[in-house]
Amino acid sequence: MEQPSPKIVRKAAQGEESALDSLVRLYYGPIQGYLERIVGDTSDAQDLTQEVFLRMARGLPRFEGKAKFTTWLFQIAKNLGIDHLRKREIEWTPLYRVSEKDVPEVVREHGFEEHELLWQCIGRLDVDLQSAIVLRDVYGFSYKEIAEIVGATLATVKWRIYQAREQVHSAYKAAAGSGAVTRKV
Repeated sequence: MEQPSPKIVRKAAQGEESALDSLVRLYYGPIQGYLERIVGDTSDAQDLTQEVFLRMARGLPRFEGKAKFTTWLFQIAKNLGIDHLRKREIEWTPLYRVSEKDVPEVVREHGFEEHELLWQCIGRLDVDLQSAIVLRDVYGFSYKEIAEIVGATLATVKWRIYQAREQVHSAYKAAAGSGAVTRKV
């Protein structure tokens, strides 16, 4: 994912409104999309996205640049999303309708035809596996960046992504085999 210039981050940390606006414009869509997949509700995701950017603005003066900016920002979003779910005591489920640009690489690699079914399979994963596969296959974060975002070791992230892909693939094949999906030949 594209990183902002250090100059923009520095200006935003100093409270320059145009720099803050630039960061919001650049990352609003990806953050809201990620939160929609976590909380399963567009309205809640919009509210949480606003909170992410408020926390970003307040936290920028303390941002030291040890992690990539996007890693830091998505970590804020992940924490807010999971806190929201804990408060609401609901399961983590993704939106099943996504645009073509949001179709994970796993869809293209394995020839899945039915995106809705794929997102249903992803939605059945536990929150750790779901977060890992969405961050990797939808948003393109590296394994190392995902480890920083979710607060896990690199080995754990690799295992989670492997397990998530295996479980999604198995669930999808089972659903496709039951006639739930018509595959193009």
